[in-house]
Amino acid sequence: MNDGSVRHTPRMAAAARKRQIVDVALDLIGKYGLQGVTMARLAAGAGIRQASLYTHFASRQEILLAALDAIYDRIYASRMTGSHENTLGRLREICDHHVELWARQGERHHAHLLLEFVAGAPGEGLRETLAAKHLETLKEFTQIVERGKQEGKIPAHVDAEQVAWFITGFAFAGDVSQTMGFRKFLSPEISGRWLDVMFASFEADPGAATRD
Repeated sequence: MNDGSVRHTPRMAAAARKRQIVDVALDLIGKYGLQGVTMARLAAGAGIRQASLYTHFASRQEILLAALDAIYDRIYASRMTGSHENTLGRLREICDHHVELWARQGERHHAHLLLEFVAGAPGEGLRETLAAKHLETLKEFTQIVERGKQEGKIPAHVDAEQVAWFITGFAFAGDVSQTMGFRKFLSPEISGRWLDVMFASFEADPGAATRD
């Protein structure tokens, strides 16, 4: 792609053009990082004039926030499992599926895109929006555990917030490993063992030794 030229594309419906601009933004983030996503490159990639970008988005920041939403759409899709039961087994399945995606998608995985937002400049609004989305993820996992406890499918002693933080911490470590090219993380001896130990700790009753 010639960053300085505009390759005009046929007229699109507004929704389709917005999706195209977001896709171009994601591609540019992957190639150049957040700082490399300029309006000139966005316009060139979409085949439109720079002024036309403002027909669909109010600012560069709004485009980047839409790109972050698209990344999270991928993350939410990666959590789809065959079970909707509120159990630790379902949460383990989500983790296992995440490992499979790291292995299958390789460099096309969303991990490196997400970490660009983690490294975003404070006060720009991007890191703060990412933090809010991360907290929503923690809340989602916490709610699964709490509902499972209420339904009698997860032991009452399980700390729901601890489970949520452990799982998101595992995912973050995997994203960093994926971005750094540490494929060893995907081996059963590493990621599989990590999950085995982690989920075994959830099920262990910390009060059992005291009662004995």
